[in-house]
Amino acid sequence: MKSFKSIFTRTVCLLTLAIASNSFTYSQEPAKPKYAAGKTAVSDIRFVRTEGDMLVFDLLLSNLPAKGTMLRISDGENNIILEEKISTETYNIRYKIARENIKRINFEISGKKVFLKQSFTIGSRVEEKIEVTKTV
Repeated sequence: MKSFKSIFTRTVCLLTLAIASNSFTYSQEPAKPKYAAGKTAVSDIRFVRTEGDMLVFDLLLSNLPAKGTMLRISDGENNIILEEKISTETYNIRYKIARENIKRINFEISGKKVFLKQSFTIGSRVEEKIEVTKTV
């Protein structure tokens, strides 16, 4: 009888612990990069469109450290397309990048106390359009 009580008590404790830790895990917010001033760096990098053989991206960055941040754009094989130092707290710009058989583009914003990374996979497909017209 004593062993049954012990097993039952342990099972209830483990079940309670599992439920409590599971609900705690799902209620947490995802981590956002912060730096010394306590601000959260915000990035919004969007693919806008293609213009001929160019890919157009908008970068909207805010709350960056005033001491400087590096922007690095690279392809899927880590060949650097562009590297630029940003020395302002906000940075809004539109980039046109030559397609040149690139399969992936990586945007990396890094500084002493901030690191953001976003990648885009580039694919293409050929569509065949058939038109049928009636001749009289």
